[in-house]
Amino acid sequence: MKKNQMEILFVVGFVLGVVLPNILWKTELEAKGLPGLYLLTRISPGMPANPEYFFYVLKTRGSIYILCMLCGLSIFGLPVSVVASVWMGFLMGSVLTVSLLEFGVEGLFLAGALFLPQYIVYIPVSLTLYRRNFQISVKCWKNQRLTPQERREYGVFCAMAAALLAVGMFLESYLNPVLVEMVVDKLHFF
Repeated sequence: MKKNQMEILFVVGFVLGVVLPNILWKTELEAKGLPGLYLLTRISPGMPANPEYFFYVLKTRGSIYILCMLCGLSIFGLPVSVVASVWMGFLMGSVLTVSLLEFGVEGLFLAGALFLPQYIVYIPVSLTLYRRNFQISVKCWKNQRLTPQERREYGVFCAMAAALLAVGMFLESYLNPVLVEMVVDKLHFF
């Protein structure tokens, strides 16, 4: 596997996330009132920065990452890695585009606030995790057994990735709501 294959898939997803909302904006999204659905759930008043929100993020994001880590030890790691990489890019591109279409240029600041600071951690750790899952899963596809050393290395890698992702979840739970609230108040979205 090429070193930057997961990054290429992420960019493909991002481009799709930018293009599709632009194509569907007048025909589907605007007519059905769907624009900003993600934005409205994230910037709704009273977005908590507390332990309850952290455990919610830990449950929702953590379960997805744990599933990806477990799939890495099977043939399912390859498709999960590809889909997850494209999906993450697609979601980021979609949020960026929909916030721009819904709120104009100020929406770019809102989208930036929605992604920061947690995606500074999520993107490199996730893409590295997906790449490693892909590599391990390819061995499973070829009916090659993983050596105990490879399993141990993968376990250590997953533990380090989980710790870094937990830092991202902490940032998303405690720092991101404050940042989003500052941007919403400053730019007077609502």
